[in-house]
Amino acid sequence: MGLFGLISGVAHYPNMWSLTFPVLVLLSGFGLLRDAQAAPMPQELICVPDVVDRTYDLIAITDMDKDAGGSPSDWTWRAVKRKGQLTISGDGEKIAVNWDPSADQNVTTHLNVKGRAMELSDLALFNGHLISPDDKTGMIYQIEGQKAIPWVFLNSGPGNTTNGMKAEWMALKDGQLYVGGHGTEYRAKDGSIVSTDSMWIKIVSADGAVQHKDWTKNYEKIRDAAGFPAPGYLTHEAVQWSKVHHRWFFIPRRHSKKIYDEEADERRGSNKIISADENFDDFYTIDIGALKDRKRGFSAFAFIPGTCDELALGIKSVEFKGTTESYITAFDLMGNIYLEDQRLQGNLKFEGLYIVKK
Repeated sequence: MGLFGLISGVAHYPNMWSLTFPVLVLLSGFGLLRDAQAAPMPQELICVPDVVDRTYDLIAITDMDKDAGGSPSDWTWRAVKRKGQLTISGDGEKIAVNWDPSADQNVTTHLNVKGRAMELSDLALFNGHLISPDDKTGMIYQIEGQKAIPWVFLNSGPGNTTNGMKAEWMALKDGQLYVGGHGTEYRAKDGSIVSTDSMWIKIVSADGAVQHKDWTKNYEKIRDAAGFPAPGYLTHEAVQWSKVHHRWFFIPRRHSKKIYDEEADERRGSNKIISADENFDDFYTIDIGALKDRKRGFSAFAFIPGTCDELALGIKSVEFKGTTESYITAFDLMGNIYLEDQRLQGNLKFEGLYIVKK
């Protein structure tokens, strides 16, 4: 783990945050901290958690697949935006989430591809705008009230294709927006590779300039580190970069050691956290609690503000035999659960989550 990993590890347990200063004093007494200061101090050491009870507003948004379409006559597609509140105690031990389905809003557009649209798969605040990607059209929308305003179009793969990107996750890093797909090869039933487009990511600047990056090696390293080498797979929908830890965090929706099978995939939900350093050279994997119901898999997660990126909220989605459900949960980066799966009212599939920072 190393010296800095030892120090930052204290913050993994909310009721141990107060020990950080004594630990530093102890290390200093042994001369270890003095030697460590010869190297640049990691960002994680300067984060101070909030220690007061507080409440944050939440926004969740749906990917309803074919059910996102309205009547054929009005050519309108919709996603449902739901508001809620997160309450967290000062010691981080108590977390509660409440939603207000009565205030649900339809976010609509007429833009579609082959009669499919508004299958929104994530939420983020970027350059002052709440944004969400449509995994059918490849459009990133700015969400303004009930309007979905087209901002940037992303095409699939290396950027020279005619199909929209099946965008599944977004992460903010170094002032830019990273957008990715499932991060696995699409295979035929015989195991042959049909497409590698989802192994590419996009990096979008604040003014909308798009870079196309081949992440094949990165995704392969993540998969291998987690113990699911090809033709096994991970499918990614919940990814974040932590500027506190200076690491990537991937929470796959599905994992399997076997080749993809459409029916079996509905029961291959994952509870893994896979973390990688910036260069994808160092990895660790942790389980989030026990894997109780494999129909549920993570479709989004967000770090809870004021916790030094140690506590997170996650949305789990279910797609099983034509039915859909969504759940909210809270956990830390050591895999401890602070809020057991709590179902969101209705049979909607929520895939985007944003915590409104104060």
